[in-house]
Amino acid sequence: MSSTKFKVDLFPVREKHYIPAVARTIHKSFSSDPLIRWLRPNAVPWAHQNTSTWNWQYRRIQHVMSKGEVFRSMGVEQMAVQYPQKGLSQEPAIATSDRVNLSDQKLPASLCGEDNSNFGDDAGAVVFLFPPPGRITWSIPRICLACKLWLLDWLKPAHDSGAREKRVEILLDKHEASLKLLQTRYPSDNLWYLEVVTVHPSLQSRGLGGGVMRWILDHVYGEPIYLECTRKENVGFYENFGFEVAEEVEMAEEGQEDLFKHWVMVHPGKS
Repeated sequence: MSSTKFKVDLFPVREKHYIPAVARTIHKSFSSDPLIRWLRPNAVPWAHQNTSTWNWQYRRIQHVMSKGEVFRSMGVEQMAVQYPQKGLSQEPAIATSDRVNLSDQKLPASLCGEDNSNFGDDAGAVVFLFPPPGRITWSIPRICLACKLWLLDWLKPAHDSGAREKRVEILLDKHEASLKLLQTRYPSDNLWYLEVVTVHPSLQSRGLGGGVMRWILDHVYGEPIYLECTRKENVGFYENFGFEVAEEVEMAEEGQEDLFKHWVMVHPGKS
């Protein structure tokens, strides 16, 4: 791969047999993320053998598929061939600074495809995007998935057993407050939300983080988009792509000294 800036092609996830590959990449990339560690104090890291956590992650991805957009790249093996490692990239690996190697652990059978296989290797990159209100097309498959999830959440709810409920509530409240702040500065009818962007930990030092960000900015058609950066060292990475810090958010559970801080960043789009 030459030094020319490039985009990484991403594809929408609409079939359930791709969900395990996406879930594995999410787990490996975020197991040591500061936000996840704060939400799950004293809990074991996200791991394949924890069936309840994997059921929750699988369900979470389904919910994003029903309300937003899930994208994936080619698998890790294909990405490694197409984008060979050549020294240290100037672009940091987003969301994967603390590297976790879970590649030898097995996925529970309940999360595999109907043929009880993992349907290929992990996704090389994963993105969760939420378009502005009213942009989602409610196709028949999307409506069916939403109805299925409503029934599953009622009959068989899924939970991340390691997460502390109070801290999850604090996070959601802070997110809503940040969104309201941004809506005073940007029209809500064209403001996108980038919830997750990550590159697989095994694909470091290839410039893929930048390639994924270029694809995202093209995908939102020059409209405003915001994200929540959980690592201070990645703030500069996003600033290089035109994002600005809109707010610094601190979160702490009452009576606890464990403080977490993240940065709400927004790309104003093209004027």
